Amino acid sequence: MVTIPNAIIDSSYDGLWICDHEGKVIRINSASEKINGIKAGQVLGKKMDDLVREGLIDRSVTLEVLKARTAITIIQKLRNGKQILVTGNPFFDDQGEISLVVVNERDITELDSLRNELEESRALARRYRMELSQIISKKDFLSQMVIRNESMHQVFDRAIKVAQVDSTVVMKGESGVGKGLFARLIHRASKRKDGPFILVDCGAIPESLIESELFGYEDGAFTGARTKGKPGHFEIAEGGTLFLDEVGDLPLNVQVKLLRFLEGNEVVRVGGTSTRKINTRVISASNQDLEEMVAQGRFRKDLFFRLNVIPLYIPPLRERTDEIPALINFFLKQCNDKFSTNKLILPRTVDRLCRYSFPGNIRELANLVEQLVVLAPGKHIDLKDLPSHILRNESKANPDLSGDEWNLPKAVAKLEKEMIFRALKVYGSQRKAAGPLSIDQSTLARKAKRYGIRIDAIMHNDS
Repeated sequence: MVTIPNAIIDSSYDGLWICDHEGKVIRINSASEKINGIKAGQVLGKKMDDLVREGLIDRSVTLEVLKARTAITIIQKLRNGKQILVTGNPFFDDQGEISLVVVNERDITELDSLRNELEESRALARRYRMELSQIISKKDFLSQMVIRNESMHQVFDRAIKVAQVDSTVVMKGESGVGKGLFARLIHRASKRKDGPFILVDCGAIPESLIESELFGYEDGAFTGARTKGKPGHFEIAEGGTLFLDEVGDLPLNVQVKLLRFLEGNEVVRVGGTSTRKINTRVISASNQDLEEMVAQGRFRKDLFFRLNVIPLYIPPLRERTDEIPALINFFLKQCNDKFSTNKLILPRTVDRLCRYSFPGNIRELANLVEQLVVLAPGKHIDLKDLPSHILRNESKANPDLSGDEWNLPKAVAKLEKEMIFRALKVYGSQRKAAGPLSIDQSTLARKAKRYGIRIDAIMHNDS
C-alpha cells in the first residue's frame, strides 16, 4: 500500500480523504475535520456508503470514482449546512485495479455567499442606474415642457410612470388641453421610443374608410384599392405607439375590431382571412364622456374598460391659470424665432389674458400669441392689440374690481361653485350635469365635494 506522510496531508489547506479499494476511510487531514465538523476517529475504518446512510454527507464521490474508474467532481451538502466542492481521483496498482481514492474537498459556502452578495449588489446597482436614468430623463422631459401647476405635475409624473409599461392609456380632457403632447411624451419616455409614433384622428377619417385605414386591406378588397393591398396604421406602428385621438368617434363595427386587437394583438385586414400578430401599443384620447356614451349605447362597454386601464385626465387651462404667463412666454419665443421678430407682451396684457377663460385651452392660447406677434404693429403688444372678444369677456367678468375681488383663484372658485350648484339643480344628477359643464362625472364629483355641494340637499331645498 502506498504510504503518504502525515506532514503532507496536514499541510494542505483543502480537506483530504484517502479511501481504499472498498471505499473504506483510511486517512483524513485536519482541514477535513474542520470542514465537516468531525473528528478523524468518527470516520476512520468506516465505508463511505455507511457514512451516506448516516447522513454525514448526501453523496460520496469515492463510491462514484470506484464505479466509474475515473476522476469525478461533485458538489456536496454537509449536514452542518456547508457546501463543498469535491474531486475524487483514483490510483491504480500494477494490475490496473484501484488501490486508493484520494478526495480533495474545498469549502465553497463562503464563496457561494459572496457570489449571492455580488449578484445582489449588481441587481441593486442596476436598479440605481435605472432609477437615476429615469430621474435624468424626467428632468430632461420636464425641461422641454411648461408645467407650473401642481395638478399638471401629477399628470406629468403619472405619464412618466406609465411610460415604463405597455398598459393601455386613455387620456381625457377638453379639446386643446394637450392630450397629443402627453401621448408623445409617453412614447418618448418608453422603451418604444425608437419605434414609430403614429397619430390617427378618428373623427377626421370618413366612416367608410376608417376600418381600412386602421387595419389595412387585401388585394381586391374593394373597387379602386391598391392591387397589392395596403397595411393599416396598426401595422405601420409596429414596434411603436399608435395614438387614437377622439376614439369616441369610432363606429361600433370598428370598435369590435379594436377590442379584438387589444385582447390578442392581432389584426385582420379588410377582405382578408388570416390574422397578423402586431406589436403596437395603443394610447387613446377623447374629449367626450365615454362613460356617458356607454350609457347611451354609442360606445362598447367592454372596449371602454379595456381602454380605461390607465386613465389620464388633463385639466383645462382655466383650472391652471398659474401656467398662462409661462405658456405665453414659451409661445412668444417660438413665434419670435419663427418670424424673426423681437416682440414683447406687456405685463398688463399678460394680466388681462390670465383673466380670460380660454375655452379652446392651450391650442387657443398658442394661436392667439401667434396672431398677436403677426398683427401687432409695434414691438410691444398692449391691451389694444387684443381681440375684442377677449376684452369684452374680461370687462363683463370683472367690472371695476377692487380689493380682494382681484384675487383670481378666489373669483374662479366662486364662479365655479355657482355654476356647479346651478347645473346640479337644473339637471338633477352629477352624470347629467357633467355634459353641459364639459367635464367628466368624476371631476364634477370631486369639485362638488370640495365645495361642499350635495345633490340630495339641493333637491330637498328645491322641493
